[in-house]
Amino acid sequence: MNTNVAAKRILVYGDSYVFGKIPGAGRYDASTRFTGVMQNYLGNGYEIIEEGLRGRCLSGENGFFPHRNGLTQFDGIIGSHLPLDLIILFLGTDDTNSSRSNEAEEIVENYTKYLRSITWWSKHLDFPRPKVMIISPPMIDEPGSHKWFKNIFNGAGPKISAFPDLMKEFAEKNNIFYFDASKVIKVSQVDGVHLDIENNHLLGRALVQFIKEIKLS
Repeated sequence: MNTNVAAKRILVYGDSYVFGKIPGAGRYDASTRFTGVMQNYLGNGYEIIEEGLRGRCLSGENGFFPHRNGLTQFDGIIGSHLPLDLIILFLGTDDTNSSRSNEAEEIVENYTKYLRSITWWSKHLDFPRPKVMIISPPMIDEPGSHKWFKNIFNGAGPKISAFPDLMKEFAEKNNIFYFDASKVIKVSQVDGVHLDIENNHLLGRALVQFIKEIKLS
């Protein structure tokens, strides 16, 4: 918690990238996760609120792990954290796993439901509507993922490859911010999906620069 009442409040909502999953192991400490890197570089004038869950889907349940429907969980979380200046949504990878049959276009379109939820909660609690950013996830190494995840990400590669263009188009259509993580980071060779320490730092610093450029008011 940042007790500076003038701090810009940023909610980062996502899956194992926000959780800080160590490739092939547990969880990075708070200073290593990219959200912690953001907090350290942005300083006391900002508060990063981290809400990451391994296996969380953008919408619907994850056939491999229970209680991962990000859309149903989001309402209680945003209601708990308002007022906010910016909401960063970093999801989609788990929606491409082999337990799901939805296409990339369907996955991205589910962000519409998040925007509705943000508008509703802002009005319901009588706070200004926060700005919104969506992040397109990095490209996974689908063959490399088989070492740790067996068939979980079979067929995920083409869907994730379609995300950058689809998410950019969605962001422009809905007047929200867009960030393409695949241009900044690469997944670890250990498990083909998650980020090593270097790439957590690269992502954190790149997001800091992006946030400073958009100048939250």
